[in-house]
Amino acid sequence: MQRDEYNNIDRRLTLAFGLLILGLLLSIMLSTALYYHKTLEREQDRLASLAISMLVDSLGKVSFSGTHRVRLLVEELKDKYQGIAYIRLLDTEGHVVAASGVRQDVLADPADRRFFYSLLQQPEDVKIRQLTSKDERLREVGMGYRGGFDNRLQGVLLLGITETSMHKALIRGLMYVLLVMVLLLLIGMVATYRISRHFAEPVRRLAHQRAEGQQRLSYVLDAIDCAIWEWDLVNERVILDEHWAEMLGYRLKELEPITVKTSQKLTHPDDAAANAERARAHLEGRTERFISETRVRHKNGEWIWVRDNGVVTERDAHGRPLRMIGARQDITARKRVESTALKESERFKALIKASDTGAWEWDARKQELWCGAEYFSMLGYDKREFADTTELQKVWTNLLHPDDRAEASRKFADYLAGDTIQLYENEFRMRHADGSWVWISSRGRTLPDAEGKPTALTVGAHINISTLKEAQASLRESQQRLQLISDSIPDSMVYRVECGLNGEYRRFSYISRGVEQLHGITAEQAIDDAQLVYEQFIIDQDSMRIYEAECIAEMKTFRMEAEIIRPDGEHRWMLLISSPRRLPDGLLVFDGIELDITERRQQEKKIRELNATLEKRVEERTAELSSTLENLKRAQEELLQREKLASLGALVAGVAHELNTPIGNALMVATSFEPACKKLDTALQGGLTRSALQGFLDEIREGSLIIERNLARSAELIGSFKQLAVDQTSYQRRPFELKELAHEVLTTLRPTLRKMPFVLRDELCENVRLDSYPGPLGQVLINLVNNALTHAFAGRQEGVIWLRGHIEEGMVHVSVSDDGIGMMPEQLKKIFDPFYTTQLGKGGSGLGLHIVYTLVNGLLGGRIEVRSTPGSGTCFTLILPRVAP
Repeated sequence: MQRDEYNNIDRRLTLAFGLLILGLLLSIMLSTALYYHKTLEREQDRLASLAISMLVDSLGKVSFSGTHRVRLLVEELKDKYQGIAYIRLLDTEGHVVAASGVRQDVLADPADRRFFYSLLQQPEDVKIRQLTSKDERLREVGMGYRGGFDNRLQGVLLLGITETSMHKALIRGLMYVLLVMVLLLLIGMVATYRISRHFAEPVRRLAHQRAEGQQRLSYVLDAIDCAIWEWDLVNERVILDEHWAEMLGYRLKELEPITVKTSQKLTHPDDAAANAERARAHLEGRTERFISETRVRHKNGEWIWVRDNGVVTERDAHGRPLRMIGARQDITARKRVESTALKESERFKALIKASDTGAWEWDARKQELWCGAEYFSMLGYDKREFADTTELQKVWTNLLHPDDRAEASRKFADYLAGDTIQLYENEFRMRHADGSWVWISSRGRTLPDAEGKPTALTVGAHINISTLKEAQASLRESQQRLQLISDSIPDSMVYRVECGLNGEYRRFSYISRGVEQLHGITAEQAIDDAQLVYEQFIIDQDSMRIYEAECIAEMKTFRMEAEIIRPDGEHRWMLLISSPRRLPDGLLVFDGIELDITERRQQEKKIRELNATLEKRVEERTAELSSTLENLKRAQEELLQREKLASLGALVAGVAHELNTPIGNALMVATSFEPACKKLDTALQGGLTRSALQGFLDEIREGSLIIERNLARSAELIGSFKQLAVDQTSYQRRPFELKELAHEVLTTLRPTLRKMPFVLRDELCENVRLDSYPGPLGQVLINLVNNALTHAFAGRQEGVIWLRGHIEEGMVHVSVSDDGIGMMPEQLKKIFDPFYTTQLGKGGSGLGLHIVYTLVNGLLGGRIEVRSTPGSGTCFTLILPRVAP
């Protein structure tokens, strides 16, 4: 390095120091000017406030002297203080009472009127504002003033103070400061030049230490495991150091002759083209440096990753490269780590995408929100729509539901202000791109540092819980429907009794409003004290406890008929049916129903009394009738248990309708025997004639024939219903013909169909034999037909229901179809849900199709399909195995 070059360094150092000092001095000058300006403004505001307060006080004292003295006082103050631009006194209406200086149109501008009225509203406060009048900055100070005997508000005093003198003084001061700074700058630059000249000797010695530095550089390269290469483009000569070859498992001599192609031959074929293009771009001057990460073949045959970092050090006058120097590092370990991290990142992204979860991160220090792509996609947006948005927190706030916005923001702020180590949880609604509202569950946690202390970063995720919210709403709706249904069942109450873990106590956890009609107490009273219900039963408590314990031990249905005494003293009979089960927490509960059977018991009592008075000649004829009635009662009770009130109603209605006529006829004839016997006794007392005896015998014979024919008809009907009743109540498995089961079902439904203008056509195939459960299958067919009668023909006076069946691929296909109004797609999705009905409060309970689905997919081992088109009817298809599982 030449001496002139050292001198140039001294001058550059001096110039750089001068520029640095100049910048610092200018910054100090500007800061000082700003500080003095603010200080003068505050001092001027303080003096102006003090001055106007004193003026207001003076005006209050002289206000008794009239307006003239006020004007004289204003003029005197204006002339005495040169810094005052104007003084103006206004009454409460805005009229000028006294004034000096400019700005006579006081309330011409809206801003002036607002300032004037603010002074009237707060007359005790001093208010200050900035004004510009004829290119001159003014400070206007205002305050209300009071006077008179009652010290009431008289008006407003406005004082205008010019800032010209303050600005002039400030500029003069800055000029003096600037002169001092320039002088100091010149002195500093001269001193810097001399100091640089004096202390430049170490820089001169640097040339002698260059060789030592190069040796030190080689040590550093070895320490960082870096190899050096040099490329002489003029002579096409490549220089490699020994470490370059060792990095690939070679000795440098093994690679000779070393040329440009030496490195190309070892480069992976997939990376060679890209590597050559990057080198060409740097040689042509299109890139500042040559940086390339490629795979090269090791001596053992493996591929390792290397990073080349080079730069052209010499170019000719035309810019053509002459020499290029670079370094190579083995980055295989880093690439493996990056590959592992990339796989983990991809796995995390896939997990986020699959779970429809939007990730977010809040930086409390920068007050910035970052969101992942799924954060927006779950709301129907594309993240690119918000690419230009710098404040995503405002986007989040704007997307919140108006009713949730304040609460959601407050909860997050409270979390950040509290214990951020705990989990943050919140639920709110956000607007979807289609305009709907989506329920979001937001959860997060603040990241701790190495010492476990919370940092400024809070990370979390948004989860779409709209489906969960809909399910919860549907559950509440189902519970309301259940409440409505249970409260609407006549002469009955539905209840749940909690019995502890092993039946140690009895407590109602639910009871319908029917308890008021059955037991004469409110549901609230029964829930508070179950003994109010239990103590009404006339029953052996020990026997009842033994029966309950047996039901709990075997987990079987509890069924009992018992008499009660209501609080009003009335005796009534109740039928109790309940089923024990255990909840997930192990608690034992009984779910059941209590029916008022007082009327039935009374009818049974009347029948027993009537049977007791019948003469012995008809006892044998009526014995079968009594047995039939007893069988009917058992069938009714069993159906009530198995059908949960629905199937029992249909079967009892059919049986009662069919048996009503023959039994009624037999009963009528039987009751006519008593007058005939009395007539015969009268004849015996007066003398029995042959004609009277013959007439009595004819009457008895004719009545016996009528009773016999009607009882035979009753026996035939009961026989038709008997098998169906047994199947419905017992759920016994047996072989049966599908056609015969359908005949029994149609017999049961015939009374219902007679009252309606609809037709049920049986088109089932013959000789379709199943080994299954006829009772549940019959119940399914009855429920499907009743469902069609209830829903399919709304508003219509005619319709047809087809019952078809055939065997396909070893499975029995049974279909119940109609030509009714059909169903909408949204209805098809819910028809098998419990308590879903379109006839709530009109006879529909919403349990029929749910029972059908449960029986077909469970006990019968099959499946059910449904097809429906609005206006084209509905078809339910049962696909059942011929042999049930």
